[in-house]
Amino acid sequence: MSWTRKTAVTLITVAAVLAAFAAVSLGRSEASSSADTSPKVVEQSAPASYGDGGSGIWVSGQGTISVAPDLAILDFGVETRAVNVSEANNQASVAMDAVIEALKARGVNDEDIQTSRFSIYPRYDYIEEEKDGVRSSKEVLVGYRVRNSGIVKLRDLDAVGEVIDEVVTAGGDNVRISDIRFTLEDPKPKMVELREMAVADAKAKAEHLAELSDVSVGRLIYISEGAAGPSVRGFAQSGLDFGYAAMSAAQAPSISGGEVTLSLSVQAGFAIY
Repeated sequence: MSWTRKTAVTLITVAAVLAAFAAVSLGRSEASSSADTSPKVVEQSAPASYGDGGSGIWVSGQGTISVAPDLAILDFGVETRAVNVSEANNQASVAMDAVIEALKARGVNDEDIQTSRFSIYPRYDYIEEEKDGVRSSKEVLVGYRVRNSGIVKLRDLDAVGEVIDEVVTAGGDNVRISDIRFTLEDPKPKMVELREMAVADAKAKAEHLAELSDVSVGRLIYISEGAAGPSVRGFAQSGLDFGYAAMSAAQAPSISGGEVTLSLSVQAGFAIY
């Protein structure tokens, strides 16, 4: 065999060996790359999702404060009866004008007096009659009734009883006083404290429920305020009814505002572990 031919055979053999070695190395590389040699990451348990069909704790929180009222709201009015509409309306106007003058004499501003209702009704009587041996009743118009009702804000709570007496005296037997309510003119300054109390109450309830259920409370994932503002509630809501008779100064009613209760609620959702 010539030297050239021997050289060619040798080169071919070397190339084959190198190719085989490369194939083996490539296989090992692919096997190595396909294997997961990165450090294992232990996935921590996340809070359970909350929502429709999810798990979690849903609670309501309440904030409540009792404070002295600074405003009394009096529902008053006049009612008259006469044979014709004009006379009934005239009597009602005279009585209402007298009441409003009495209020203004007490320093009540025009913007604190508001008409709440005005109505005119016919009045009927039913009479029995007999015709051809048959007894029947029929409706007969006998006059008209006029009602004029209003609302007034009173800020001097110590003088409420005296104001009521003066209103009744001014309007006479035509006066009607149907209700009195005590409240706060502006409860907004108490909103911050009410919210803090309501949220703290919700958190405490969630922690207690979690403890009883052998779970842990996670992050707050939902919260909603129950109302646009706090509700104001007195402990005595019954109205007054002084009927028809006017009272003398010695009979001025004793009126006490007591306390009013402000309350605010929240709904809160917490994830659990």
